[in-house]
Amino acid sequence: MIALDLDGTLALQNHEVSPLTRDALDDLHHNGVEVVIATGRRYRTTRYVIENLGFDVFAVCNGGALVKAPDQSTVYNENFSILPFLMLTRELNLTLFAQRDAHDHGGADFVLDSVPAWNEVTDRHVANNHDWCEVRDLTNSGKEFMVAGCFGHEKELNRLADQIANDNGSIYKTIIVPHLESEWFYCEISLAHVDKWQGLRKILPQFNLATENVCTVGDQLNDMAMVTAAGHGVAMANGHAELQAAADFVCGHNQSDGILDVIDYIHEHNRRYQV
Repeated sequence: MIALDLDGTLALQNHEVSPLTRDALDDLHHNGVEVVIATGRRYRTTRYVIENLGFDVFAVCNGGALVKAPDQSTVYNENFSILPFLMLTRELNLTLFAQRDAHDHGGADFVLDSVPAWNEVTDRHVANNHDWCEVRDLTNSGKEFMVAGCFGHEKELNRLADQIANDNGSIYKTIIVPHLESEWFYCEISLAHVDKWQGLRKILPQFNLATENVCTVGDQLNDMAMVTAAGHGVAMANGHAELQAAADFVCGHNQSDGILDVIDYIHEHNRRYQV
């Protein structure tokens, strides 16, 4: 199995997949290697890339909180309440938005808290996703969300992450990643045990695969769990320095078909150990 992150790894601008990479993955897929997506994206925008990939695959979305089968059915999801940290986000003047499995249950992909004023990047995100979001006071929300987050400047998001760790570090975890092509950042909040590797483990039994049969590829710190746990962990050349240091090897750049290096590695590995 090869499990690929999207932004900064497989996906290019406008959810495109490089033709060379697409053809090489299609060949890999038809020669017995399961291709899987493992992303922090919600499922709707993950589908855009899958459609450009050209064949249906399993998708680990929302950082591992949601797993979808090739037929788009839900294999696994896990919800929680955002109330323990909602007031904290308001105190920091950050707008919390919480994501749900709308593809399976209908309604909005994500719900934004209506109380704080929106910053520039939140306003732009809502404008770009107007048809799939809902705005309401989250005070009365239940245990209905898979992952939550805020857009903001790195310093203010670090304050949020530190306070969540101090207050509820055993229950929730945070990770801060750059918002692509801008000066903003995104702080993702999820259950402490949820990550992309946990999501991938929901799929492995269906193919009778062990950890050593899995190659994972990513570029940011939210890929760390799957890159370090898999038998073969790869970081992109454009990836975070800490991820590169932890990976088994570093492939080429996202903008230069770097995944082809990984595909060549898999072909060579399979030839070497073929029985």
